[in-house]
Amino acid sequence: MPQPSAGSQFGKYKLLERIATGGMAEIYRARMTAVAGVTKPVVIKKILPGYADDSAFVSMFINEARIALGLSHGNIAQIFDFGEVEGEYFLAMEWVDGHPLSHVLRRAREKGLPALPPPLAVLVAIDMLRGLAYAHTRLDDNGRPLHIVHRDVSPQNVLLSFEGQVKLVDFGIARARLAGRSDTNVDVAKGKYVYFAPEQARGEALDARTDVFAAGTVLYEMLCGRRPFEGSLQDVLRKIAQGDFPRPREWVPGIPAALERILLTAMATSPEQRYATAQAFAEALARQLHITAPDVSASDLGHFMGYLFEPELVEAGRPVQLPREFVARVGRWSGIAEPPPVPTPPELPRHVPEPRGEPRGDLTTQPLPPQAMPPAPPPAWHRSVRGWAMRGAPVVVAALVATWLGLVMGGSNTFAVELSSSPAGATIRVDGRMLRETTPTLVTQLPSDREHVLEVLLPGMLPFSQRVHAERGTTLAVHARLTPKHPALARAPPRAGPGDVPPFFARYSSGGPFALSAVAHALRVPPTQAARMRLDPSRAYGLRVEGRVSVGGPLPVAQAVYFLEGGTALAARDSFGLVGADEVLVRDASVLYVFLWDDRPDDNRGALQVHVREQASGAITTLLLDARRHAVSLSPLDGFTLRELDPSTTYRVVVRAAQEPARTRGFGGGEVGAVLALHGAGPSPATAPGTLEVLEVNQPTVLRGASWLRLAFPDDDVNDNAGGLTLEVTPVAPLHQ
Repeated sequence: MPQPSAGSQFGKYKLLERIATGGMAEIYRARMTAVAGVTKPVVIKKILPGYADDSAFVSMFINEARIALGLSHGNIAQIFDFGEVEGEYFLAMEWVDGHPLSHVLRRAREKGLPALPPPLAVLVAIDMLRGLAYAHTRLDDNGRPLHIVHRDVSPQNVLLSFEGQVKLVDFGIARARLAGRSDTNVDVAKGKYVYFAPEQARGEALDARTDVFAAGTVLYEMLCGRRPFEGSLQDVLRKIAQGDFPRPREWVPGIPAALERILLTAMATSPEQRYATAQAFAEALARQLHITAPDVSASDLGHFMGYLFEPELVEAGRPVQLPREFVARVGRWSGIAEPPPVPTPPELPRHVPEPRGEPRGDLTTQPLPPQAMPPAPPPAWHRSVRGWAMRGAPVVVAALVATWLGLVMGGSNTFAVELSSSPAGATIRVDGRMLRETTPTLVTQLPSDREHVLEVLLPGMLPFSQRVHAERGTTLAVHARLTPKHPALARAPPRAGPGDVPPFFARYSSGGPFALSAVAHALRVPPTQAARMRLDPSRAYGLRVEGRVSVGGPLPVAQAVYFLEGGTALAARDSFGLVGADEVLVRDASVLYVFLWDDRPDDNRGALQVHVREQASGAITTLLLDARRHAVSLSPLDGFTLRELDPSTTYRVVVRAAQEPARTRGFGGGEVGAVLALHGAGPSPATAPGTLEVLEVNQPTVLRGASWLRLAFPDDDVNDNAGGLTLEVTPVAPLHQ
């Protein structure tokens, strides 16, 4: 049957322009004329003749069209008509004035931008996921789940409007496309297999988590400027099934570690390890976006679209005007600030969010004006952007280009933090290193190629910890509003009663049992002080240590502490432990940290080899753990220390679950079940080396020759911590008997 050309009438629709032609349909921009001459712009998707004669396909297409007609959500392109004109089936869809995300990514590259600004990429992903979440939870007329799965989430099926709207298209068509033709699977895979979920690549049953994985893949491409899986069909499907792809921060080190963890959870090989719903994925991204770019909005996305497609819009008589506020926002997202005038630090506006979760202190993080630094030569890809701006682009667009240009011309590869606290006078630790200055102060020369951990410590207050990262030349304003542990903590006795916040230390003579808090007594693992390696959460690994080191004591040490980061599948009880000559099995982890716990690293000598063996293939990667560089020292406000033990007495030590069990990975991560211990002779851990142990709940341990015992819960974020353990220490017999 001959196809109508653009400009012809198709039922009640006039086809104005053919937008695209695919394997099963062609798409037209069209206009519907209603009564009284009222018109409406629409998109017509016409089924190609080869499919019109396939009764099985047509039946499935009609069923799916009926479902699609019932979808009504702001992030889904509305389908409002379905019918047949002269034997040709069609769908009439909402016209979205914009471009597919695939065109946006391509145009960004043409403009010299290797990827989308992270806040805008996350904003697009959140809206995309909200549309998916709505479809996944739809019910039929009898209240039964429809189990709608998009199955084809990709940049081609995500539309961005010039107003900043995000719309999903092609709901239900993927399922219809799988019916009735022997060659349809090949058509579906062609060009789209790079966005398949592992279960999709294996031809297994699909559910909402399949769309979660695909949405993560699209977000990966927006953030990194490239797809996680590339190559031939066979290579890509193998990589997808094995979870074999570079982690985002390997391409873009500036991506926040927390955002990377969210993305890796969504892209876990096993569906059970991913976010269970698109809504959960969206909420995790929204929380991260609120921290990193709370001022981003749909209007910013619309302005960004105007910047990218300015020539076409101007040619169509729609001049682009970018507000100064938008240029300022892009500057902040890029890690640089607006030109002068610049307020002095005391005049800077402060916005302190309400405390959420455990009251460890409030945080305000804002970029301040960049410090004067010598310019660095721009990379080649920015020269083309500058040339475009000089060839007559509008002034406001040229200002935006200059803002991005400043990102790579901003000077030396460091940033600064203006750190303050209330109360003031708190001690500061950066990446585990104590500073001489107290708050308020300006922390300078922080390398911008990695994340840093700021800690603010004040006796009687809950310790404050925050990871920070910014582009070079930027100054962040960080304010820690410290929260008292207990109104009378300074006068509280060492022995904690019900409802009291336990102290950081106690004398053995005060009696017991002693309360251990998963919040107050957490050992925050500083990434810069530990040997670190990325792992595949879908694979299991064997860890073992080879060699011996000296930590200042008479005996060599042949073991170290390991700590794991991972998604929801990683249980709290499996997140840390000791590794020695015997192999330890770990799984469900995305990052491995290995370190020594020693408050006197200056006298350490030697190095350990940590062998990490991938169980399935047997491949071994070796980490070198330097006894001095990879030793983590704690302040007096980290962990719990029991003092004034008698070295001549043998003690029976046991930890037990408290009324509220210790949790370090939220409720879903389960109970911790153990605590890390360090004990030794001498006045304190700062003056004498210690021996490492892991004390498991209800498992007695014999302690000999010790005058102090230090305990801590290794962790990377105390916001999801709760509960604790109780420590019982009972004398058994003097050593001389």
